[in-house]
Amino acid sequence: MTKVISKVLEIENCNKDIVLKAIYNPKFWEEISPVDKIEASFTSPNVLHTSIVDMIKVVNIAIEMEGELVLVDKGEEEGKGQLIEFNVRNNKDVTDLEGNIRVKALSPSSSKIGVFIHDFKLSSNFLSLFGSATELILRTKITGILRNIEKYCKTKDLKNFL
Repeated sequence: MTKVISKVLEIENCNKDIVLKAIYNPKFWEEISPVDKIEASFTSPNVLHTSIVDMIKVVNIAIEMEGELVLVDKGEEEGKGQLIEFNVRNNKDVTDLEGNIRVKALSPSSSKIGVFIHDFKLSSNFLSLFGSATELILRTKITGILRNIEKYCKTKDLKNFL
């Protein structure tokens, strides 16, 4: 598998253990998601259910999307950090989305967070709305998530999500 998207950001005031716990809090996703409106809940300890409404500025189209993100913690890999694999299910618009999140401590108060998408396919109806802009849109959203985590950590404490 080749990586479709790879985004990594070093974030200050971001303790690795705290961010790993925050990932499993729906309020964390509601705070960091770069969308107009999101409702998030965990339907089981590792299944994040979201309902999203967003205006995709790249193509100036409003979308509504609902589905689940399944998170599977694969543990710590020596020298690489904690690995969480994810995939999407029960989403009529995204037929396949697989990737992983990696969180590595750089110091007790800073972390490197990476999001890597390995496979990404949209339903034909959804794809017809966006055409070749789909990868750009996904890249922009992932960059937005990482930047929003960074912005949050500059002024607030991730412990608020614990």
